[in-house]
Amino acid sequence: MTTESKPMMKGACTPGMPVLTARRFITGLLALAMALFAVLAGNQLKHRYPFEHDFHDKIDSPVLAVELSSNAEQLKEVSHTAAPATADAKSEAGAAVASLRTNTYEDFVFILLYTSYLWQFAGLFASGGDSASIVHRRAIAGLAILIALFDCAENIGILRALNASDLNKFPAQVICFPSRCKWGLFALALLLTAWILAKSASLIYSLPTKRLLALGYATAGALLLIGLLKPHVIEVATNVFALLVGINLVGLLGPYVERWLPRPRIPEYVQDFCNRKDQRHADVAVYPKTL
Repeated sequence: MTTESKPMMKGACTPGMPVLTARRFITGLLALAMALFAVLAGNQLKHRYPFEHDFHDKIDSPVLAVELSSNAEQLKEVSHTAAPATADAKSEAGAAVASLRTNTYEDFVFILLYTSYLWQFAGLFASGGDSASIVHRRAIAGLAILIALFDCAENIGILRALNASDLNKFPAQVICFPSRCKWGLFALALLLTAWILAKSASLIYSLPTKRLLALGYATAGALLLIGLLKPHVIEVATNVFALLVGINLVGLLGPYVERWLPRPRIPEYVQDFCNRKDQRHADVAVYPKTL
């Protein structure tokens, strides 16, 4: 008894062409702009803030230390002065205040970039016309808007503190409250994005890639929720998110860059290699392995 093998369908085991859409390209550009802006702002703060990065609640970042300061003493710990408005510009305290003020103004631009990225990226994988996808898109849009509003309120509070003549009388809660709301909403946005990726039928990424990214987003979101109780964990969460942005930057824009690169030559088997070589139609011989 003989069995007849079925012919393998051409392309069944080979990856398809990448899905290139305007939304994918825009989301990739937002990831690129975020990364470049974050590096520039981070370097500015690193080189201009003159004090050691050792703040309350084991926080390393002076910006995060200001955001989560719950009292005047913690604010003074970062600015190293009780009167930021009158600090001598040539002193170390004046340099610290100036660097924090510059970073806060820069953050208004960064708010627009990262909330737009959150919205576009989640929408990219919830692009279906079913009711669940529509709900997901509306939910992530609402979260992005709320995050931006609370982040702007936080920045306004920081600017008020940096322009205060006496931090002992400044209510730190005008910074701390919107900051904690922002981080909590950011955590929800990351967890929702993880859910969208896990359920997405989009062909932008392969199924294993979407599942791994969903795990990464869920991890970042969970760490942010923990960070509401243990503030230094927020820094770990933001590092995980930055790594995810970098991965998506390559994943989203990679196919566009690849189109500009020279394609590799793929060897083809020919029967009359010697004749073709003499006619300069072939120049490489590939010999099969011997068993």
